[in-house]
Amino acid sequence: MTPHTDATGPGLDRATGLADHAWHLVLGLTLWFVWFCVTYGGVAVACAVAPPSSALGPVNWLNATVLLLAATCASAFGCAAWVSARAARRVPADAAGAGRRFIARSASALYATAALSTALVALPAVLLTPCT
Repeated sequence: MTPHTDATGPGLDRATGLADHAWHLVLGLTLWFVWFCVTYGGVAVACAVAPPSSALGPVNWLNATVLLLAATCASAFGCAAWVSARAARRVPADAAGAGRRFIARSASALYATAALSTALVALPAVLLTPCT
């Protein structure tokens, strides 16, 4: 069995369909912005309505919720980056596919940036007590 390369086949159009849409250049960071606003807005509301005990430190229900949401979103962004990178590899290497390949590679980098940013923004939930 040989590995699948840039050969044409029935799955080629489906795999490169992602590379055709420029929306992926803004979608990743837009969804990250929504995640950021929901996370910090939710933390602010939770701190106003039902703040966790300061005695628990960083191990509490609010930080656990933030970490669960961050892990879910970071995984989704990472998956989107992987799918975009695969789509970029499947675009033909000729000049006609250069634009689609650029969009797919750029989208992959932006999705990866969103995944890394999600993880870094959630890092205080591991270290700091909320609502103090």
